[in-house]
Amino acid sequence: MNKIGNQQMLRELNKSTLLNSLFFNGPISRVDLSRQTKLSPTTVSVLIEELIQEGIVHEIGTTGTGVGRKMMMLAINAQGGYVIGLDLSTSPARCVLLNLNGEFITSQGLKPLTGEQQLRYELPEHISDFMEKQEIPRHLVKRIGISIPGRLDDVQRVILASSYLKVREFPLLSYLEEAMSIPVLLTNDLDAAGFAERFSGSAKGDHTTIFIVIERGTGAGLVLNNQIYHGSRGTAGRIQSFDSLCIHPFSDQLKKDFPDIFSELSPEETISNFVELALERTAPFDHMAERIIGIIADYCGKMLQMLNPQKLILGGWITNNGLFFEKLVQAIHRSENSPHGPTPVVASHWKKYGSAMGAATLGLHEIFKKISVH
Repeated sequence: MNKIGNQQMLRELNKSTLLNSLFFNGPISRVDLSRQTKLSPTTVSVLIEELIQEGIVHEIGTTGTGVGRKMMMLAINAQGGYVIGLDLSTSPARCVLLNLNGEFITSQGLKPLTGEQQLRYELPEHISDFMEKQEIPRHLVKRIGISIPGRLDDVQRVILASSYLKVREFPLLSYLEEAMSIPVLLTNDLDAAGFAERFSGSAKGDHTTIFIVIERGTGAGLVLNNQIYHGSRGTAGRIQSFDSLCIHPFSDQLKKDFPDIFSELSPEETISNFVELALERTAPFDHMAERIIGIIADYCGKMLQMLNPQKLILGGWITNNGLFFEKLVQAIHRSENSPHGPTPVVASHWKKYGSAMGAATLGLHEIFKKISVH
C-alpha cells in the first residue's frame, strides 16, 4: 500500500477510536479524549473538527467552576444520523428508528414480504416509504439492519435458507445496498434479539449469555465471551424439542382437543387463556402446564450446567404471565442444581421488538466500533 493509502487508513483507525470513546464515555473533553485514546492532542483536535463538520459530533458546553480553565465537552450528536432496524420474522414486519445515541424514535408495521421478487423489489420501496413518512433525509440514515428468520452465510450477506421468507441462496444484502445506496447489514433474528438485550436490555454489560425464545418459532441465541456463536455450520441454537410449544402448533392442538373452550380464539388468545386456566388449577390444564414447565426447565438446566453463562434470557409467550414465568424460573433453578448458586433467569426487555431493535443497534455498533488491524 502506498504512503497516501497508509495515511488514510491510519486516519480512519483514529477516527473510529475517537467515535468509540465518545459513544461509550461521552460527554468528554478533548484533553480527556487524548488521554483515554493515547492519540496526540493535535490529532484529536483535527479529527474532532472533521467529525463536527460531518455532524456526528457536537460541542455541548463547558465544564468546570471557579477561575480555572473550563473545558469544552464533546458528545455524539443524536440528531446527526439515524439507524433503521427491520425484523422480517413477524407479521406484520416491524421497523424501528433510532438516533445516534441509540434512543428509540418510532416504530411502524410493514407489509410482510416473502419470496425473491418481493424482497428484492418491494422491500427497498417499503424502507424508502418509512423514511419519507418520518421525514428523514436519506443521507442521514447511516445504517439499515435487517433481521432474518433463517440461516445466513459466513459473511452475513446471503440468506442460505429461510422457510419463512421462502428463499434459498438469496443475496439480499447486495440487492438492498444497490437499491438504497446505504450500508446494510443482515443478521439472524435470534442473534439480533440477543444483541438488543446485551446492548440496552436485560443483559446489558454481560459477555456470556443464552437467549431462548418460544413464540411463533423457537431457538436459542448464544453469546460466548462477547462473540455470537453460530456453530460449525451456522445452525447453533436450533431447539426442535420445543417446536410443538410454538404458538401456532400449540394453539392448534388446544383447539383440536378442547374446541368448546378455544375454537373462537386467536392463537395468542388461546395460549393466554390456557395459561390462566392452568394457574387457576383447572384440570387438565394445570397438569399440562406442569409438564411444559418441566420440559423447558430440564432443557434450560442442562444448558446452564454446560455453558455456565452469566445470565439466561427467555422470550416469547412463556414470559407474558408473571406467575407462570416465576414458576418456570423456580423449576429451572431446581433443574440447574448448581453448587455455586442459581444463574439469573430474566425475561427479555424488548419482547416483540427485540429482533428489530437488535438489527438497529447492530448498525450502531458498526458505526461506533473501534476498527482494528489484523
